Parts: sequence; C-alpha cells; structure tokens
Amino acid sequence: MRKSLRTVLRMAPVAVLAGLVPMLAPAPSPRSPYLSALSDLAVPPTYAKSTCNFKGCGGSRHNEACNPISVPGNCVTYHGFCLVSNC
Repeated sequence: MRKSLRTVLRMAPVAVLAGLVPMLAPAPSPRSPYLSALSDLAVPPTYAKSTCNFKGCGGSRHNEACNPISVPGNCVTYHGFCLVSNC
C-alpha cells in the first residue's frame, strides 16, 4: 500500500499540470461570420474607418452632391460624379 500511495503522490503534480495547460493556452479565434452576442469577449469589435464622413449621394443627375446621412457612409464627388463607399 505504501508503494501505491507513493506512486499516486508522484503522479498528482503531473495530473494537475496537465489539467492547467488548456486553461493557460490562448483560445483560438473563431473563423465564422456567425458569432454570438458574447463573441466580442474573444474577438475585438470592429468600428467604422476614420475616413467615414456620414454622407451619401443626393441631388439631381446633373447636380450630384454629398449630403449628410445618419448611417455610416463615405461620399466623395469626383469630376461631377458622386462616389459612395461603405465605412
């Protein structure tokens, strides 16, 4: 019985360390576009680019202009044409 107790006491630290390894290793980031509401705990949230000017195209076809909008959008006029891109 002393031999089996000694063996258990020798193996106990190895078993504890083996159990702690998964907790110390970083979790892999999810590769799916379908994330849960708690996903930002593992993946940092994304924000609009700093070049976002919250403007969209408007006006007539001969007089296009960038007008303020409430959703993120980036509007630029180029040679009389209105160009819109997402933020």
